[in-house]
Amino acid sequence: MSQQLSPAPLTPALLTTEADGPGQQALLALEQSASEALAARRPWLLFAPQLEAQFERDATAERVARFRVLGVIALLILNLFNITDRSMLPDIAEQAMTIRLGILSPVMAAALLALYLPGVARWREWILAALVVLASASLIYFFTQSRHPNALQYHTGVILIVMFGNIVIRLRFWFAFATSLLILVLYITGIAQLQHMAPEIKLNSDMVLFSAVAISLVANYQMEYDSRRGYLQTLLQRIEALKLKRSRDELDRQAKSDPLTGLANRRYFDSRLLSEWSRAQREQDTIAIIYLDVDNFKAYNDHYGHQAGDECLIRVAREINASVQRSSDVCARYGGEEFIILLPQTTLASARAVAERVRNAIEAIQLRHDYSDAAKWVTISCGVACCVPRPGDSSGSLIENADHALYAAKSAGRNQVCIHTQQAISAA
Repeated sequence: MSQQLSPAPLTPALLTTEADGPGQQALLALEQSASEALAARRPWLLFAPQLEAQFERDATAERVARFRVLGVIALLILNLFNITDRSMLPDIAEQAMTIRLGILSPVMAAALLALYLPGVARWREWILAALVVLASASLIYFFTQSRHPNALQYHTGVILIVMFGNIVIRLRFWFAFATSLLILVLYITGIAQLQHMAPEIKLNSDMVLFSAVAISLVANYQMEYDSRRGYLQTLLQRIEALKLKRSRDELDRQAKSDPLTGLANRRYFDSRLLSEWSRAQREQDTIAIIYLDVDNFKAYNDHYGHQAGDECLIRVAREINASVQRSSDVCARYGGEEFIILLPQTTLASARAVAERVRNAIEAIQLRHDYSDAAKWVTISCGVACCVPRPGDSSGSLIENADHALYAAKSAGRNQVCIHTQQAISAA
């Protein structure tokens, strides 16, 4: 005989929850790295690659939603400077307006719209960092090009942009660090070009921006550090909840399923039958039963051994499960080599067709059975019964009728389907 086969899957009607998807499996795989990261505290603000990728995926929706609002605010503030340019930078006010409206605003608007695109997610921090640098560089360019005395005060706007990028937008720390360092270099270079600014004022201006950079980076680091630790704690809680759910689902599945075949067990079948019987009584609808067993199974078990017998039942159960297509139907192992199928809202003709489909499917696998008097391979016999339950009728009578039809099928030579009607039992 062939090697041991795995049990057939449960029927859809038996499952109360969907099987774990790949997303849940990926989440469970992160448990160890998340626990290690939480214990290590991650001072460098970087997780292991898979955990870092999950962290970014989970943060995307919230960050993009926040960037929508902040982007509009940034564009508004940027263009409000066109008003102050008239008094602060009168000699280059027109040029500044042209750059803001013709270059900066369209670029920022396009970049913010691009954040909605799925493929841009990996470049999000790069785009935001570039916008912060671009806005800062524009102000540095303006105050270095103007010869008006008020230009000496204009460089303070760079401090606002740095604070906005590091604290309000909250760039990831290492992007904030690199961006701030680049802006500081550009700023110091620009200040050095101002001939009409005293050296001590230049040094003071450099120190002011350096202090703003340092303070905002400390705040940025702390916010991201707290955010990452909070994420790890939440992630581990999600993983724990998922594990508990899987444990409950597995216990529930085991309570409802036959351990060998994976089909529903008799207890679950009986409970579903009572439920469907009550519904059919209320709605005066049809309900059908297919009762079947493996022909000459005792002889098969005796000659091929119990392990081979178990494999045979698993193969039979698999074909039954594959042949019954509706999620409302229930396939169960009813005991030993006996199986039973519940077909709600099914006519006798339709139930007979299902029984024939199951019988043909099992015969088609041609599992050799040299000790059967029905065929040279494993076959089944089926009894089919159907009714519209009347008040006072018992669901047990439907099973009894299907059992009588099964007995008739076996008496008639096995490997066939017999149906039970109110008048008589006949072969399909």
